[in-house]
Amino acid sequence: MKRHASMWGTLALLAVVPLSAGAQERGRTDGPEGSEYGKGGYSRQRDGRFSLQFDWGAAVNQESPPPGAPEGPPLFLGATASFWGDDWFQLDFSGAYVLDGGRLDLLVGPRFRTYGYPLSLYAGLKAGAIFIPEIGTRFGLSPQVGADLMMGDRENILLGLSYALDIPLPAEADGGSNTHRVFMSLGYRF
Repeated sequence: MKRHASMWGTLALLAVVPLSAGAQERGRTDGPEGSEYGKGGYSRQRDGRFSLQFDWGAAVNQESPPPGAPEGPPLFLGATASFWGDDWFQLDFSGAYVLDGGRLDLLVGPRFRTYGYPLSLYAGLKAGAIFIPEIGTRFGLSPQVGADLMMGDRENILLGLSYALDIPLPAEADGGSNTHRVFMSLGYRF
């Protein structure tokens, strides 16, 4: 008899537990839209998965360009298209043209960002082709660091300040073929 009573008690307990779990009240959604977490709230999801930005700034070659290379001011112009895997990770496709020496960089690589709004810091490493007039195309690496400021109502306007070191390989022992770039970026995330 005790055996049947304990079995019925266990079944009654199992029937009551799911009923009480369903009776919990719904979560609250106070605060600005899109800021709530937990039961009944929202997760932070950005709309934009792609961004396009225009880059410009100073580009200084460690040694003077070879004879016959285009001469110009120590400036460069470029563009970067990015795929945003998440707010902390991007895959960048970039191109830059250095006016002094006529170098053309076509690079691709990841960028890792800190969580922080509206300002976040980043570090990345790009690799690709670096075309140097009078020498030809070489494989190159470009480590980069910088900061991004996200502006606008939906935080979709990007303003950045960055440093990049372009290293054509094989690298010279004194680093004479390297280019240092300090630049600003203005972009849009859509």
